[in-house]
Amino acid sequence: KKVSSIAKENNHELRTIGIPKTVDNDLPIIDHCPGYGSVARWLAIATRDAGLDTEAIGIVDNVKVIETMGRNTGWITASTALAKEHEDDAPHLIYLPEKPFEEERFLADVDRVYKKLGYAVITVCEGLVDKNGEYITASSRAIDTDKFGHRQLGGVAIYLCDLIANGLKIKARWDKPGTIQRVSMVCVSNVDLEEAYMVGKMAIKYAVDGKTDYMVNLVRESGKEYKCTTDLVELEKVALGTKKVPDEFINAEGNYVTDAFIEYAKPLIGGDLPKYSRLKKIPVKL
Repeated sequence: KKVSSIAKENNHELRTIGIPKTVDNDLPIIDHCPGYGSVARWLAIATRDAGLDTEAIGIVDNVKVIETMGRNTGWITASTALAKEHEDDAPHLIYLPEKPFEEERFLADVDRVYKKLGYAVITVCEGLVDKNGEYITASSRAIDTDKFGHRQLGGVAIYLCDLIANGLKIKARWDKPGTIQRVSMVCVSNVDLEEAYMVGKMAIKYAVDGKTDYMVNLVRESGKEYKCTTDLVELEKVALGTKKVPDEFINAEGNYVTDAFIEYAKPLIGGDLPKYSRLKKIPVKL
């Protein structure tokens, strides 16, 4: 939008079409952003793997806390729910910045899962906030603040592990994937690849057709089979806006997502996730 305005002020003919892309999936209006399906797939696989690892060595590290990117929205964190196949599979608890974090409720949630399974895997967003809207953890150093005044987030998982250790006397370990979750091509979603190509192609077509000051929009069609088409949305309606995870995607307790979210997100990650076999517990008769 800025580039377009400057061009007009200088009488320079320029057609400006925005191409959406952010793994955070927080642009308004658009059904989902290119990039989101791939980071969701990566994290779903990583969470499934972490769940099996924690289950196997739960007597050593009883609780695993995985901190994801996402800043002020929980779209990325929510996608870890796609790892779950069965009720007791990881993740067992999910916390998003859309719901204020409460220490006592959190400890009660962890205690409940731990007593049932003997271990727990929790996924949390880096931008968790308390009831006053303040970040649970954020850097106060000037060097960690960008030109928009956004402070660098991180450290939530460490904080929660300490909380668990001190409050429940349970050993907890944390993982923070960092930027690797948004750059890995190993787990890229084929749906994401195709849609990224489509929005780029359509952006050129719209510009050649004389359109300007728009962003290419992904529109999900109704029906049993997943399909997205494109149209245009005015740039000014998208600029500086933020799409939060809606209430219908978060359970009443604020510690997991709903089936509605799974229905929304599952088609975006492409094919099935890796399958793991389990040995049947058949005792040997001597």
